Amino acid sequence: MVKWKLGTTLLIVLIILTYLTSQLKQQLHDLTLFSREHPVTVLVFIHIQKTAGSTFERSIVRRLNFDSQPSCRCPTMPKQNQTNRPAIKLRCDCSRNNEPWLISRFSVGWLCGVHADWITYHRCLPTKMNFDYGLNQRKFLYATLLREPVSRFISEYLHNLRGATWLSERLPCHKAQQLRHQNSCWKNTNLTGFIRCPFNSAINRQTRMLSSSIRNCQSPSFTYSDLIDLSSAKRNLESMEFFGLTEHIHLSQRLFEQTSYCKLFRICSFQFYLEQDVRNNQTNDYLEKILTSVERTHLRQINSDDVELYDFAKKLFFQRTCQILGVACS
Repeated sequence: MVKWKLGTTLLIVLIILTYLTSQLKQQLHDLTLFSREHPVTVLVFIHIQKTAGSTFERSIVRRLNFDSQPSCRCPTMPKQNQTNRPAIKLRCDCSRNNEPWLISRFSVGWLCGVHADWITYHRCLPTKMNFDYGLNQRKFLYATLLREPVSRFISEYLHNLRGATWLSERLPCHKAQQLRHQNSCWKNTNLTGFIRCPFNSAINRQTRMLSSSIRNCQSPSFTYSDLIDLSSAKRNLESMEFFGLTEHIHLSQRLFEQTSYCKLFRICSFQFYLEQDVRNNQTNDYLEKILTSVERTHLRQINSDDVELYDFAKKLFFQRTCQILGVACS
């Protein structure tokens, strides 16, 4: 009798467990199906150095509204710290449904390393987001800013002279990372010395950061140019949800308001637009008063990939402003 009751109890428990397991499997299946049909949209900003990326990204997190609400919730800086404003790095909460809609240094920090590029983000983000915010199906949309190559190069040169070398920048190839740390020739040098640096990542930086092809990564003959692939950079730029131009920052903001992510909301608009000229005065002075025509020509030659990419980007940018905004249709 006791054995019969025990057997009956075990059978009932087994039936209940089987039922609960089947229900759990069904719920997981439904959740997976829903996730595939309704992936979480995440906008990823590839921040290329010295393109006014900080200014533009800051305007997104602090000056963009979705409907009548701020796109991000940003902390207010204490009054006693306002005098030290440049040294304070405050992140904004750009969460929707418990995970960030924007991957930016001003929302989640350098999630995949300092100034992560196209390859690094594609390798890192899916796993990193699943680890930090839970398993989910996500659709990553990419955005960036580009700048006229000679101006951008000079701006980076002057930035290096001030001691900012971005040595913590993560490169998509270990060999490149090693060479980057072995060569410190950008320190305390003139423009000629900076240009001749054996592993100067300022050269054709924009093309390199948007490339999706690496050659000879493990080869002893590896050079910086093996990280650069102009064709893939053009394809990737064209596929981007959004890209803007530093020299046309106002139009860039207006284009951003028309992205598919912004269109998820009834109203998506900046509280105000950035001034057209966001270039650094020190860079302007150097370009106008110090840089010779011979040096300018040489810089265009060594940055020929960036020059071609920027020319391509300008044509594409104004095609989009014409088609989407109905302006700059020349």
